[in-house]
Amino acid sequence: MKWNNTRAHDNSHETKNSRKTFDMQLTERQWKTLVKDLQQQRCILLLGDRISVAADGQSERLSVLLARHLGKKMEAEEVAFEADQATNLAYMAQRFLSIPRTRRIDLEDEVTEFFSSVTRQIPEHYRKLADLPFHIAVNLSPDDYLLRAWKAAGKKDATTAHYNFKGSVEEDVVSPVPSRPLLYNLLGTLGNPESLVLTQEDRVDFIKNVLRDNPSIPNAVASHFGERKTYIFLGFNLENWDYRLLFDTLLLSRQNLSFLPQPGSQALSSEARSFFEDRYQLIFTESETDEFIENLVSQYAASIPETGAAPLSLKKAVILFQRNEADSQLVQLLTNHLHPWIKRGALELWHQDMPFAGDTDQETRRRISEADAVLPILSADFWSDENIHNHWLPEALQQQRERGLRILPVLHRACDVEGSELAGLPILPDAARPVRNWNDEDAALKTIVDQLKKLLYD
Repeated sequence: MKWNNTRAHDNSHETKNSRKTFDMQLTERQWKTLVKDLQQQRCILLLGDRISVAADGQSERLSVLLARHLGKKMEAEEVAFEADQATNLAYMAQRFLSIPRTRRIDLEDEVTEFFSSVTRQIPEHYRKLADLPFHIAVNLSPDDYLLRAWKAAGKKDATTAHYNFKGSVEEDVVSPVPSRPLLYNLLGTLGNPESLVLTQEDRVDFIKNVLRDNPSIPNAVASHFGERKTYIFLGFNLENWDYRLLFDTLLLSRQNLSFLPQPGSQALSSEARSFFEDRYQLIFTESETDEFIENLVSQYAASIPETGAAPLSLKKAVILFQRNEADSQLVQLLTNHLHPWIKRGALELWHQDMPFAGDTDQETRRRISEADAVLPILSADFWSDENIHNHWLPEALQQQRERGLRILPVLHRACDVEGSELAGLPILPDAARPVRNWNDEDAALKTIVDQLKKLLYD
C-alpha cells in the first residue's frame, strides 16, 4: 500500500484572524476530542529526535550526544569538521566516514555501541506515554525506549518493526491494537544497523525511497494512517525540510487533527509556522513537551469513570545488598518504612535474608526476573560481593535492557558509583549525600520511600 497517495490540497490563503491556531493551551473541547480519539484508536503518536534523550538528569538529546561522540573520534584522528555543525548528527556522521580506512559498518558499530551505553534507563516521559492506549507509534530515533516502557507497563506483547531505506522489506508485521502496540522505527533500527538513516546521503536516499514507495511501508502500518486520524507530534524540529515531505507521506491533511507542543525555547520561524498552519492546520501549543504529556495523562485519567478509590497496583521489588552489619541494618529499617505498602498489598518486597526454600542464587535470579524494581544498597562492601557483582547485578542490568526493569540504587555509605555499571542511574535519596551522612536517618528513609512511590506508582 502506498502512503504517498496523490491528493488535492486546499492552498487558499486565510486571514490571520480566521486561522484556527492556539498559541497557549488547548481548550477543554480540544482535550475532550483528543481523549476520545485515544479511546477510539484514532490517535497516532509520532516521536521526533528532540524527545529521545539520555535519562541521566541532563535530558540531553541522543542525536546531539552522538554527534559530539563522533566529533571526539574525529578529533583524535585529526579529521576536520565545521565547529558550528558539531551537534548536527547527519553532518557529523557524513564527516566521520572521511576518516581514512573507515567503512560504513564502522560508523554503524560506533552508533550501536553508543546507544547501548546511554539508553539503559528509560526516561520518565516514555513511561507516562506507555500508560496511554496508543496502539501505534512512529519513531524517528533508533532507540527502543517506548517499546521497553510498554513492556514494563505490562504490555508484554508490544512489538516493533522498522523501515529499511536500503530496500529490504520487513515481513509479518502484526497489525497493532492497544494491548499489542507497535513501535515503528521509520529511520531504521539498531537491530539492523544497515537500515539506520545516519548521514546526509542517507537522508536524501531515505526521502527519495519513501516517496517512491520503494520499499513500501507494510500495510499493517500504513493502513492506520488517513484523514480521519489524529496525530500527536512530540519532539519535532519543523524547520527541517524533510518533515514537509514526510507529512505528505503520512497522508496528513487539513482534515486531520494534529497537535505539536512548541515551547518558546524552540520557536519556529514565521515562515515555517505559517506553512504548517496553512497547509495542515497544525495546532501548536506553547507548553513544554513534558508538560503536554502530563496534561494528556491527566485528561485521559479524568475521563475514566470513578468506581471508588482504586488501590495501588501490586509492584514487586528486590533489594540487593552485601550481608554486613551496617547494610543489613539499613535493609531492615527500609523494610519497616515500606511495611504500610506491603500490608495494603501494594508492594511485594524480597531480599536474601527473607525465608525461602532452595538455592539463594537461583531464588534471587527468579525474583529479579519477576520484579518491577531492584534496589541495590550501595557501599564499598556491595561491590566486593561476588554473587552481586558476577550474577545478580548483571541479571538485573540484562532485565533492564530487555524489559525496562527499574534499577534504583540506594546510596547507604560513600563509594564510587561513577566508575561502576550503575553510573548514570538515579541515586536515592541523593547522589551527593549517602544515607549515613544524614543527621536524621528516618528522614533519609522517608525521602527514599517518597521517591519510590513517585517512581513506581505515579
